[in-house]
Amino acid sequence: MDVDLPDVLQANLFIILQCPKRCLPKYKFRGISLFRIFCPIMYFDTQICNNFFFQKFITMSKNSLTYIILWLLIQLLIEINCQMAPFKPQQRTDHTATLIDDKLYILGGYNEEIAGNQFFYLDVSVSFDTQELLWSDLTSINIVPSSHWGAASVNGGANNVTLFIYGGFLFNETDLVYTFDTKTNSWSVPKIIDDTIPKKAFITGIVDYNGKMYLFGGNNDNNTRSNDMLVLNTVNLNWGKGSFVNAPTPRDSYGATLLSNQHIIYLGK
Repeated sequence: MDVDLPDVLQANLFIILQCPKRCLPKYKFRGISLFRIFCPIMYFDTQICNNFFFQKFITMSKNSLTYIILWLLIQLLIEINCQMAPFKPQQRTDHTATLIDDKLYILGGYNEEIAGNQFFYLDVSVSFDTQELLWSDLTSINIVPSSHWGAASVNGGANNVTLFIYGGFLFNETDLVYTFDTKTNSWSVPKIIDDTIPKKAFITGIVDYNGKMYLFGGNNDNNTRSNDMLVLNTVNLNWGKGSFVNAPTPRDSYGATLLSNQHIIYLGK
């Protein structure tokens, strides 16, 4: 039956769409079966319908990928912001403070949370605001000695650019001396002649012009004070002992300073 195409579409559109194979062959347009005319179109539309969920999946995947990328960017910005945020060390006591090449190195110390594993410095070669100090954090560098406090420190070595740390109260540490090379930013444990030297705490280290580190008194492992003088040669890496003649009474947690005439003044008890 040859029909007018618009009439067929208007009158039988619902039926045709529901059952195209059964209905379309009955009608012809200018001698051509409507099934042959609409079959490619129907097939195309069917493909679109069949691919709807796939397209939805692709759209959702793109959205998910967008969210993932956005999340990663936020995390990156947070990390960068944390890295750019000024380092503010915790309050502490019984830490070491050593000036080497215009940098004041701070290590260890004690507070209620035991901040003894922090290691940082302040560059004093440039002007700074005492209310907003720009500390540089070195805690993550190499093998920083474990949490400790009450140690002694000096600058020594052949070129006077090595940080020497002696004694103190340490967690899970058996080494008596640690060194930090300020040029390579690396820690190490030096091999020192004479391993019979005891470990002490709450002691002030003084170094002379020849690289000798003087350690007077201090608190022994048995929690008793002493008044002997230990001498560490930071250049040759060997131990020695000073004289007991006219030695002050046993003490720890004192102050000490080296005078220009190579005499050491001890204050406190």
